[in-house]
Amino acid sequence: MHKGDPRFATCPSEPGIQQLRWYIRQAAAGTLPIDEFLRDFRRAHEDAERAGNLTYASDEESRAVWDVLWAMEFAAANRMPPGEGYSSAEVLAVVRRAAKHLAV
Repeated sequence: MHKGDPRFATCPSEPGIQQLRWYIRQAAAGTLPIDEFLRDFRRAHEDAERAGNLTYASDEESRAVWDVLWAMEFAAANRMPPGEGYSSAEVLAVVRRAAKHLAV
């Protein structure tokens, strides 16, 4: 995590869906810049999968998280030809849509 960074004071310490929800909501709200979100979210998701701690509240929530992951995949600039793939702004739009479908 980001020890000492006050923006992370409310981030759940255990990998899992609560932490993923936190990341999506913080990025959607603009508290966490999208470039920082892009650096951290995939690792947080992989950690949650390894911990076996990914029980989504609904199919809708599951799709929302996976939409974010797919958008991130298509934003991988180092693997996409110039002009193709998602920009950071386009990923942020997906994140904002996903935030509306997360459980409380």
